[in-house]
Amino acid sequence: MQIADYLRLISRPILLKRLRLGQQKNIDELVSHFKKERKYCSYPAEKYPPTIAKYPFFHKSDLKWFDFYFSVYGKPDQNFISVPFYLYIEECLNDRMSMYAIKDKNFYNQFLTEIPTPATILRRLNGFYYDDQFQKIDKKNIMTYLGRHKKVILKPSVDSGSGYDIFVFENKNGIFCNGESNLSPELLGSYNKDFIIQEFVTQHSFFTQFNPTCNNTIKIFTYRSINDDSVNLLHSILWVGAKGRFLDHDHWGGFGLSINEENRINKYAIDVNGNKYESVNNIVLSSLGEVTGMDKLRELAKNIASNIYYGRLLAIDFTVASDGNPLMLEVNVRSNAIHQYQMHNGGLFKEYTKEILDYCKIYHPRFVVRL
Repeated sequence: MQIADYLRLISRPILLKRLRLGQQKNIDELVSHFKKERKYCSYPAEKYPPTIAKYPFFHKSDLKWFDFYFSVYGKPDQNFISVPFYLYIEECLNDRMSMYAIKDKNFYNQFLTEIPTPATILRRLNGFYYDDQFQKIDKKNIMTYLGRHKKVILKPSVDSGSGYDIFVFENKNGIFCNGESNLSPELLGSYNKDFIIQEFVTQHSFFTQFNPTCNNTIKIFTYRSINDDSVNLLHSILWVGAKGRFLDHDHWGGFGLSINEENRINKYAIDVNGNKYESVNNIVLSSLGEVTGMDKLRELAKNIASNIYYGRLLAIDFTVASDGNPLMLEVNVRSNAIHQYQMHNGGLFKEYTKEILDYCKIYHPRFVVRL
């Protein structure tokens, strides 16, 4: 056996063990919460054998995730996928090295030229400052570019998952502030990541009714088939921020609301712990009509995914502007959170579960080090 073959042979169990250990605390806390609230239900594995149990990288600890999802979703689904299992699948289907540049928000306008995004004001790439057309800007002129705008959002160009290191600043008499700090050349100089600064989008009224202080984003989860290369839309989730927050992620107190194929919202919102709510910020979800712009969003999601060849699992974030037109915010290619999809809709990959697992059974990730 050659060294490369030996390394591939041992890499999978090592990676899977690391992924399970990394997620153990998470699932223990979720299950403990449900037991405390007396909402815990053990998944009926004997009657509904998990699909993943037929594969060599299954571990009995994966059943804890089945218990959790079953407790929230309320129906047994043999196609549930545990988080460690999913993270391994992601390594198989998304080429890590090729996808790194795709995560960079500064380059969306370079390779997704027909996809609408929020207006870019300023960007930093490899230590230098550029405008929206990638023309270099002197540091002395930074505030001049920013001063023409009323409200801006600062994001890391790569790895802004769960909303970390994202800040919103409002122009008040020429000073951009957010209540804690002021936006200035000095602050940007101390920001230890490349970034993008965009106009803060004024959302369509359908979305601002949930929470006017933040962008309530739509996340569409796509799968590019390994059998026929078709792009399939698996789940659509509307993220709604907690009252007074400018970030909509459930880790910051927000909620996930599933959008069905008829473009209507599920009657329940679900928080990060799996608790269900029939209303969000005093809006009864069952009273809502169709979600504005969803047909356009689905079309955009398919367009984007069809132009990304080295990533088969994508979670694409969108917003809908006040004029009803959709804008792409981010393409997520790594460590995508899968709780909300399965808590609302059951099995993550639906009818594509077996083809994905069959592929991962024989495929060994070429690059498995998680930094």
